[in-house]
Amino acid sequence: MNHLLFSYHTCPMEEPGTGLSGGMNIFLRGLLPGLAAKGLKTDVLTRGKGTGVEITRPFPGVRILHIPCGWKDAPTRESAHDSLTRFARGASRLLDAGGQAYDAVSAHYWMSGIASMEAGMRPLAFAYHTIEARKLGFAAAPPGSLSCVRMEAEKRLALEVSHVVCFSADDLAGTVGILPAVEGKGTVIPPGVDDAFRNPPPRRAARRNYGIPDGAFLFLLAARPDPGKNVALAIEAFRALRAEEGDRLRLVVAGQEIPDESLPGGAACAGPVPHAEMPALYSAADAVICPSSYESFGLVPLEAMAAGTPVIVPGTGFWGGTVRSGGGGLAYAPESASGLEDAMRAVCRDAGMRARLAEEGRRIAARFTWEKCTESWARLLSGRARPDSRR
Repeated sequence: MNHLLFSYHTCPMEEPGTGLSGGMNIFLRGLLPGLAAKGLKTDVLTRGKGTGVEITRPFPGVRILHIPCGWKDAPTRESAHDSLTRFARGASRLLDAGGQAYDAVSAHYWMSGIASMEAGMRPLAFAYHTIEARKLGFAAAPPGSLSCVRMEAEKRLALEVSHVVCFSADDLAGTVGILPAVEGKGTVIPPGVDDAFRNPPPRRAARRNYGIPDGAFLFLLAARPDPGKNVALAIEAFRALRAEEGDRLRLVVAGQEIPDESLPGGAACAGPVPHAEMPALYSAADAVICPSSYESFGLVPLEAMAAGTPVIVPGTGFWGGTVRSGGGGLAYAPESASGLEDAMRAVCRDAGMRARLAEEGRRIAARFTWEKCTESWARLLSGRARPDSRR
């Protein structure tokens, strides 16, 4: 079975990206080898930097076709959208010239969905990954902004795609609440987690590599630059708690650059961290802070739990509900001014609780495997495949 996947985003798919900003790429690198192992050969159309189409083969059964679309070395979402029409036209020419018949078409992220339709391919399966209206909350998007364009595109996709894949029941319910046309089209397929997180480097060696002294308590905050990640809130909670606990408290912020003058004593910025190095960072940490206002799923809590590190999450959303019912961390009330700080205080003062949370987290993470994920995707694509996806 031949499968065509559109992955038009800010990072080339075969690269880890710059730390934590490539969550969708992490997902695809987990999914595609499994699909190939089940007999679904996949061509991925993604952004290219060169002047001609380049083809890479990162896994057996997977080809990535890099279509030139004029992007820069440090692309933004705005520049990605500016190049979208060029990408879609290039994809259409490539598909016409290739004469390849595909049994199923899928797309990830809203620009990928729009590109596929403009290239003449209607996605059989589509995953938003995040919904702009949910990211904005109650804020209004400025007229004519990319946020407005994106919200209109997401409405169109809800109407036109055949099937919408969400990563949790909470995500699906929230998506239907914003985009009622998804009702009846949605299915829940959670992602997996790499075995490297279930078997991270030894804690002592990991802490030594990051210069964490014996007796220190290390909080880890792993997030890409985004106001919804609430990084400033977590830093202020750490600042207040360190005034009580003293020098033993440490904080590492991974995934972005923060000026030293904006960080309190005991806090350091690791900048972008390659995904392959994250298991060691989770192993070095005593607890992982995940204060995002909205996540369609959230790979960081899952990876931390798999590594046996307790998480601190808002009491809302998928991970808030999971932690409240199954453990693995502490869930705090996001509307409480001291909720995050109180949870951080509790976890840093009780070693017995941390040991219990670590074991609970490992049990929860054991449910999320790439084998289950790829089996569900293969069943969806094979069961609903059509002989000609071209309009």
